[in-house]
Amino acid sequence: MQIRFFAEAPLSTRCFLWLRSILTPYDRIASALPGRGRILDLGSGHGLLALALAVGSDKREIIGIDHDAERVRLAEAAALRLPTSSRPRFEVGDLKESLGSFASASLDGIAMIDILHYFDPRDQQLLISEAARVVAPSGVLVVREIDSDAGLKAAANRLYERLATGIGFTRSTGATLSFRGAREWTSLMESAGFIVRSLPGGAAFFADVLFAAQKRL
Repeated sequence: MQIRFFAEAPLSTRCFLWLRSILTPYDRIASALPGRGRILDLGSGHGLLALALAVGSDKREIIGIDHDAERVRLAEAAALRLPTSSRPRFEVGDLKESLGSFASASLDGIAMIDILHYFDPRDQQLLISEAARVVAPSGVLVVREIDSDAGLKAAANRLYERLATGIGFTRSTGATLSFRGAREWTSLMESAGFIVRSLPGGAAFFADVLFAAQKRL
């Protein structure tokens, strides 16, 4: 469990990361991404996925980008505790601008875990289109999002997101949350040039769906 690398983090942060690690299948997400090559974790937060990627393979070059400087600082400190020389690199940056700065076909994999619903529908489409541009042919985009058509489970997700945002554990730069149904997420990625398969995305009482999208040749 990656929270062992956060010994110097405040207790409240470690409790949040413990809960986050229970609700998010980081090992499953990591296994859906290429085992080698250049991997971008967009919206990397405290770096839990980036750390799992590094532990899983020393043949990955991992870049984590997040808009929250404090979370990036904690992620960098945690990376220093990794028992490997292949450590993730973390940066503070605007997510849209940072993704747009990568050259076409320059990445082998991209992860967008629980970030798209913080953007309005137009920006969601832009981020997925940009991901299609910067990922190499046969590269992989992995997205975890809420299936807004999943009834009570989706309502539980919405409550969790609003609580996390309200108490400051999730620092959204936007004023609203924009959710879509699983079919709509799939259609959006397919329209951008991906072949999409869906996997279980987390706790059984939530409506999280993991989309593993491979770029068409």
